Formats: sequence, structure tokens, C-alpha cells
Amino acid sequence: MTSRSPSLSPQEVRDLLTERFHALHNECDIISQNATYGQALDDIDEFFLIKGKKFIQEVFKQKLQEHVERIDNDNETKHCPNCKKKREADTQEP
Repeated sequence: MTSRSPSLSPQEVRDLLTERFHALHNECDIISQNATYGQALDDIDEFFLIKGKKFIQEVFKQKLQEHVERIDNDNETKHCPNCKKKREADTQEP
């Protein structure tokens, strides 16, 4: 079963990405300020390997979900017998 999220306008997507980027930037500042001498670059690198990957995954998941919702709402998909069966099966799964 797919989770349904509200479709965001391009401006809302940009605003959300900007907000998340600034949060990442602030965390990066905190890490660099608290790093031991000579470890700032290593700590920031490790931070971005973990947080940066999660950030990119969230963005791609959101875009993929929007694409799935567009396809689900397409008239051809709505009238396709196999697609209807698949949607019914998805909604019945626990």
C-alpha cells in the first residue's frame, strides 16, 4: 500500500528543500564548532555521508510518490482492468 501525501506546488517544494538545506547547514556549523582540533573536516564529511544521503532519499521518495499519484490519477490508468485489480490489492494489504 502506498502512502498518500498532498501534492505540493513547485514553490512549496522549493521552500521545503530550502528549509531542509538550512537545517543541514546549521547542523554542519554545530559539528564544525564542536569538532576536536584537526577533525572538523572528517566530522563534517561523516555527517554529510549519513545526513546527506537521507536528505537526498527523502527528496527522491517525494518526487517518486508524486509521479505514482499522477499515474494513478491518469484516465487511462483508472480504466485499465489490471490497474484496478492492483489498486484493490494494494488497499487490502495490512
